[in-house]
Amino acid sequence: MSVSADKPDRPAAVGVRDLESGVRLLTFSRPEKHNALRAADAAAMAAALRIARIDESVAGVVIAGEGASFAAGVDLHEFSEGDPESGERMIRSLRTLCADIRKHPKPVAAAVHGQCLGGALEVAACCDFRAVAHDAQFAMPEVALGLPSVIDAVLLGHLIGVGRARELLLTGDPISGDTALTWGLATRAVPASDVIESAAELVRRTARHDPVAVAVQKRLNDEWLDLTYEAAVERSIEALVDAFRAGRPQRYAADRLRARRRS
Repeated sequence: MSVSADKPDRPAAVGVRDLESGVRLLTFSRPEKHNALRAADAAAMAAALRIARIDESVAGVVIAGEGASFAAGVDLHEFSEGDPESGERMIRSLRTLCADIRKHPKPVAAAVHGQCLGGALEVAACCDFRAVAHDAQFAMPEVALGLPSVIDAVLLGHLIGVGRARELLLTGDPISGDTALTWGLATRAVPASDVIESAAELVRRTARHDPVAVAVQKRLNDEWLDLTYEAAVERSIEALVDAFRAGRPQRYAADRLRARRRS
């Protein structure tokens, strides 16, 4: 199955496959170009994520790339043939995709092998987890094209610290999957053949929990980026009180106590 962006002159498709335990695999499917991203590709992935959001059979999502790479950043033709209007169209399409990932109520993991550059690294950074191949290549090469890195590149400082984020953003130099793990960008580093299953395992381990609690925790994680420390703490307290109001912790705690008594 595939989800295509509605642009017949520039076809884009995202591969869709369901794995075990309700994990949906969404794949950038332009392997002949190392899945270099166009506005249509970002829109197709966003559409597939929205379908997964409302599909009750989907417990979580893994985003991967077909062929030799996750995605080699934005297609250079978007730059060489671009103008201010097309540039804004491209970046807003990518921003929408990143926002859809960050705000998705279900766990989302990136399975990264090969190249993960520029806008593709921003997509991966927005996921809850990143399982990466040891020899994956991460870079933010926009400066080499006369551009600043924008939109969700802002997350890099939160993930790896300001100093390392500046090294990526200012030098444009690549780092490996193993370095990404050391820096905190990757959740785990594994052989390339294992990245999808490793990412799916992280999704399954999250999806075994109460889906409302997972969605609330994800929302808090996102909100904390924009709040002061004190405001983030207060927002957390509100979420905890709401959970008690809905009766979720009472129910789960009672179930555990009963299980202890039986054992």
